[in-house]
Amino acid sequence: MEDRRRVFIADDHPFTLAGVRAEIERAGEARVAGEACNGAALLQLLEDARPGDLLVTDFSMRGPQFRDCDGLPLLLTLRRQLPALPIIVLTDLDNPAMLRAIVDAGVRGLVDKASAPGELLTAIRKVAAGRIHFCRAMRTMLDQAGGPDGPRLRMSPHEAEVVRLFAGGLTVSEIAARLSRSVKTISRQKNDAMHKLGLENNCQLYAYARDHGLSP
Repeated sequence: MEDRRRVFIADDHPFTLAGVRAEIERAGEARVAGEACNGAALLQLLEDARPGDLLVTDFSMRGPQFRDCDGLPLLLTLRRQLPALPIIVLTDLDNPAMLRAIVDAGVRGLVDKASAPGELLTAIRKVAAGRIHFCRAMRTMLDQAGGPDGPRLRMSPHEAEVVRLFAGGLTVSEIAARLSRSVKTISRQKNDAMHKLGLENNCQLYAYARDHGLSP
């Protein structure tokens, strides 16, 4: 049984974490190699990752360093540090723009937390086989992001990351310092995101981020 695929899991809700563990272990096709309750702990946990492993993670996990280790910043960090690690995001997000940014960040699976039992196992099987899997609810929202309104909704991962940090109270200069980009680049990415979202000023951007789950 030790040759079963190893799956790392992460969620900031202990009840959800226990449920995910139970579903994976009940199926007997994989084993949970470790679990984390926030992004910082997950990055430390994955120092033990090896080829063939897979990650199932929540998108928004609050922790002591959530600005750097939560949401898109966490996914982008994982992609840089572990480019071969397949990632499945388990979430209740209902924002097409953010879901599109998650997919563009290299995620191989999206599963709604309200999905029927068995959906996560299906995602694990398909992603482990080198395929992608988006549950029906997530695929519907991704289709919305790619439809007639697609160009307006399709923020890049970097643009969504800038919007998230800006909505969290950081200035353009502070974001530039944190992300090691120039002020000019951050300003352009912020303005490009606002254009795609049809927003005209910072007040509208704050409101949009608050209403669509983009702010910490």
